[in-house]
Parts: sequence; structure tokens; C-alpha cells
Amino acid sequence: DGVLQEAVYDDKMVAQWVDRINDGCMKALIELNLPFKYAVTAMIMQNNGAGVNTAVSSHWDSANDQMARVEWPEKKKSGQADPRMFCVVTAFGVAF
Repeated sequence: DGVLQEAVYDDKMVAQWVDRINDGCMKALIELNLPFKYAVTAMIMQNNGAGVNTAVSSHWDSANDQMARVEWPEKKKSGQADPRMFCVVTAFGVAF
């Protein structure tokens, strides 16, 4: 929310936003001080009616390794998402 809250979609800013989002997520994960190696991805897409499909496959220890996915913005009570852009952030934590 902090990076995109007031933003209007701008192709020239997407790389900077993605870097800030990934860096912020990585910093927060590292501060948890857990025995994981982390990977974070972020995707920002302008909401212009185009479709997008994503998938993740992994081969890991499901008892110890973790993955979390967050979509922004959260759908409002009316079921409508923010019309400007979408962001999907995925974080992986692999135990070592």
C-alpha cells in the first residue's frame, strides 16, 4: 500500500515501484530473523482490460518451506478492485 497507495499508473515508474516493493518485503522478511532463504517477486500491471495469468511451481519440503501471495488492491466490499493498476507480490521462504 505504501508504494502504490496514491500512484497513477506510469510505465516510467513501474521499475522503481517494483524495486521499492521487493526491497520493502525483503527487509520485513529478514527482520523476522527466521531460518529461511527468501525470494520475492512483484508484478505491476495497468488495469486496461487485458488478461494476465500467472503460475508458480515448486519442488520443496512442504513441511518447512513457505510461500505467500498478496494481491493489491484488496477488493472493496462492493467486489470492485482499484481501477488504476494491479500488483501481485509473491514471497518464497526456503528453510536451510
